[in-house]
Amino acid sequence: MLGKVAIGTVVCVLIAVGAISAQQVEVPREKAGKIIQPTKQPTAPPPIEVHPKTVALAERSNLSASRLSLEQMRQAGALAAQKVKEENHDIETDSSTADLAAPRLKKQISANAVRAVDRQSDESEPPAPAQSMSFSSQTAFTRLADGFDFPVGKPDARGYYKARGVRLHGHLGEDWDGVGGGDTDLGDPIYTIGDGVVVFARDCHQGWGNVVIVRHAYREGSVVRNVDSLYGHLEKILVRRGQAVRRGQQVGTMGTAHGLYDSHLHLEVRKNIAIGMSRDKFAQDFTNYYDPSEFIVSHRHLQSSGASYRVAMNTFTYDSRIQWDKLRNYSHAHTGGGSSESAYALKKALAAQSENAH
Repeated sequence: MLGKVAIGTVVCVLIAVGAISAQQVEVPREKAGKIIQPTKQPTAPPPIEVHPKTVALAERSNLSASRLSLEQMRQAGALAAQKVKEENHDIETDSSTADLAAPRLKKQISANAVRAVDRQSDESEPPAPAQSMSFSSQTAFTRLADGFDFPVGKPDARGYYKARGVRLHGHLGEDWDGVGGGDTDLGDPIYTIGDGVVVFARDCHQGWGNVVIVRHAYREGSVVRNVDSLYGHLEKILVRRGQAVRRGQQVGTMGTAHGLYDSHLHLEVRKNIAIGMSRDKFAQDFTNYYDPSEFIVSHRHLQSSGASYRVAMNTFTYDSRIQWDKLRNYSHAHTGGGSSESAYALKKALAAQSENAH
């Protein structure tokens, strides 16, 4: 009996312990479930999943924006290149038509800027049928002249005198001699009267000998004009065609036209830049020529920024027919460089020099 009681007690104790163990095992599960549940929530909530998607969308939008800007830049570059091509084409073909208003304005400005040189050059010369064609064949750049000086004894012709002046329909320039007379000035330096470009430099034979022609561009008021200065009877030529020269630069030495004259310089200043060496083709008066001394004195100091200006080179249309190398030199004896007129001018120059010395 006692044994049964003891066994029953042991069984009860075991059941009680088992119940207590069961409760201890269940309680931690409930608490663990409450603790684990919030720890799982941060791993898969919608905001955490959305964040990277938002960043990705932002990056995609930035990429698309950059692609659009690059594409726009390419299109703008293509349009600009097309406009430049059209403008250049219009200038070359002298076209005045356009499809759009804005390009039309640009084309007119560009065309006027290119043609302005030719129009301003034309103002200083009478129209001739072949001149416009020769103007477009070759051009050169020269500085705008800031003034003009005398071609001997620079800048004021000191030590020289004007042996002969301009005679319309005859002597269309000036002869300059040294005060020593005769050939004492042979080989003296000859200077260009102003900034310009050499458009002619060769031996013309006959009564000319070696000749240099310099083309000048200068501003007179709001207009840019062209003028040619010719230096004749030179002993030596020191420049070449197409060469830019500066005011007072030596272009040659004083000569005798291969022994035809006493040594002197023949100087001409021409309004008409189409004359060249074909003087008989043009009116020999002041519509085509300047009085050289009057022109120099009235243009000693001019407005100039030092900018370059485009001038025509091939304007001597009649000279192209001349076969220079087949022409002969005159072999007459010295004429005295103007005979009585030159002698009188020399006496006058010497008298003036003597008065200035006292």
